[in-house]
Amino acid sequence: NAVKLTTNVFRDVNIAFVNELALLFEKLGIDTYTVIDAAKRKYNFQPHFPGPGVGGPCLPVNSYQYLNSSKKIDQNFLKIVQEARRINENMPQHVVDLLVNAFSELNKQLDNSTIGLLGISYKPNVRDVQIAPSEDIIKLLNAKNVKLKIFDPYFMSETVFGHKIENSISDAIIDSDAVIIITGHKEFEELNLETFSNSRNKPILVDCTGKINPKDAKSRGIIFRGIGRGDYI
Repeated sequence: NAVKLTTNVFRDVNIAFVNELALLFEKLGIDTYTVIDAAKRKYNFQPHFPGPGVGGPCLPVNSYQYLNSSKKIDQNFLKIVQEARRINENMPQHVVDLLVNAFSELNKQLDNSTIGLLGISYKPNVRDVQIAPSEDIIKLLNAKNVKLKIFDPYFMSETVFGHKIENSISDAIIDSDAVIIITGHKEFEELNLETFSNSRNKPILVDCTGKINPKDAKSRGIIFRGIGRGDYI
């Protein structure tokens, strides 16, 4: 059991590290993905990528299992894991902050807008929303009194987190003031950016997956934001 916990907590901590780097690089005007691509040339570098948080039945749970066990011995054990949890659990708020930042570029308010969300599973290409970051993002947006239009190919026509899932990508995008790509499902890898640019004058796109080319989005008049995309904020 300790082996399983260690491997999963290792991943949780490393994702937190790259998420915090992404936050720093946004301030410094550096593209996190460019840094990771270059670092991968080093044979002993293990790439991890930023995202909207860490979910699923294992990683967050396993980190807290270790933390709860260690606190029985000494509160000072595993502070790095405590900090990793804090960072990863704050990423949904950062996603909403990126959205608010994009709206401010247009001198618009987020309140009462329509937001399309693509992907609610906790990771790509699975039907699973256990401890999914999307749930926190949805709660934060609900508090902003926005209308949500959600599409996930694994939950079509179902009700998840209190919202009816749309039947297609276009249904979630059309008439939306902004779109957030939360989960990098394979269905979203070849998104037609023209769909975004035709849906609204100066549409907003927030990418949590690193799959969208920022230059392509910008060239189509899209107001682009992405986690760790410091040169496009």
